Amino acid sequence: MQNAFAKNRSFWVQLGWGALVGLLSALGTLLFVFLMNWGISLVWPQKPDAEPFSGSVRILVIMTAAGLVVGLIHHFFKAEMMDEFGAMVEGRLNYGPVPSTLLVALVSLIGGFSVGPEVPTGLLGAGLGSWLSERRKLGVDLERSNVFSGILSAWGGLFTTPFATVVMPLELAHQQTPAYYAMLTVAAAASVIGFSVFYAVGGNTFAGVLRILDLQDYSLKLWHLVLAIALGVLGAVLALIFGLLLRFFKRLAALLDNQPIIRGTIGGFLLGLLGMALPLTLFLGTSGLKTVTEQGAQLGLALVIVMVFAKMVATTAAFSTGFIGGPIFPLLFVGGAAGTAINLVFPSVPLALVVACLMAAVPGAMLPVPLALGVIVLFITGIPATEAIPVFVAVLVAYGTTHGLGLLARGSRKEQAHHAEKSSES
Repeated sequence: MQNAFAKNRSFWVQLGWGALVGLLSALGTLLFVFLMNWGISLVWPQKPDAEPFSGSVRILVIMTAAGLVVGLIHHFFKAEMMDEFGAMVEGRLNYGPVPSTLLVALVSLIGGFSVGPEVPTGLLGAGLGSWLSERRKLGVDLERSNVFSGILSAWGGLFTTPFATVVMPLELAHQQTPAYYAMLTVAAAASVIGFSVFYAVGGNTFAGVLRILDLQDYSLKLWHLVLAIALGVLGAVLALIFGLLLRFFKRLAALLDNQPIIRGTIGGFLLGLLGMALPLTLFLGTSGLKTVTEQGAQLGLALVIVMVFAKMVATTAAFSTGFIGGPIFPLLFVGGAAGTAINLVFPSVPLALVVACLMAAVPGAMLPVPLALGVIVLFITGIPATEAIPVFVAVLVAYGTTHGLGLLARGSRKEQAHHAEKSSES
């Protein structure tokens, strides 16, 4: 493809397929979100209180039943946690398990488990792009473009921040070629389509997660940048603890890998007990994050610190026992709660500063898209651009600490580079 890719007919063919995949992905994501919200409102007509040990037996019953259903799905169908970032690097997704994976994710989210909707909706878009491309025999290049379009359309609609999600492909392993940027142009258009569908159906409103926090503005000081470096290191430490917990629970649950029904039921039962004791560990964490940041003083420092680690346990245990969803929203809660705890210890440190920095740093230390996460956190917290520099310092320090030192995802980085090299050769 020439540098002036817009003059090339193949670009417009690519754009046409990207727009179609983007529209279908947006509609599919909209249906998934509708079913998720409808199911949650049906099963949880009243959300549990934030007070510890205030949960009823109803929590235990719901989560145990959801665990049984998830176990049955795993027993009869092939459902698995797949990597949507890896799909973007490789240019395709094995779409066979996607329907059953989406079903498990839907039950997990409705059941109140500590997972987010970003992974299943991304897999929906990627699977749709690969399936349509292979059915129509469109070729490797168009399939990769359609996978990008499907994922970014889904997330452009889910977050209603289309151009924040377009930053993600630039952070993944890729070759600096005009063809790649042509594909990004197509994916950006698909992301806008996803945004438009959600924005129109939602009554011209943005996603509820945007500006969910009402944090007091602060004036940027030079020492905030130094503090952001320390917060980035702390975010990396919390991410490492998350990774160790995930490894521990996976090894524990591996004893029941051949018994998915028992594994899911036990997982649901134990996480139900945790939910009864600490209701803030339930669900993806957006409403809980608002509660912790607004009522941190009333909850108390000890409980806020406990919630940081309890949320990590709730998420890693759910992943290990067969429940499927995304880690971003729970990790945003972990970062926000950790920032609230720091503010309780050092009231002179602006709450918005420590909360936003750690909300970006914790997931940014684990995932390969730190800059995109920083942008999303700014939308969630409402931090203005003039005060955003510490947030990006923190997330880049966290990412550099874990990935740069090889503490997390060493193998996946090599694999992504290998996929990128293969894609450039093709």
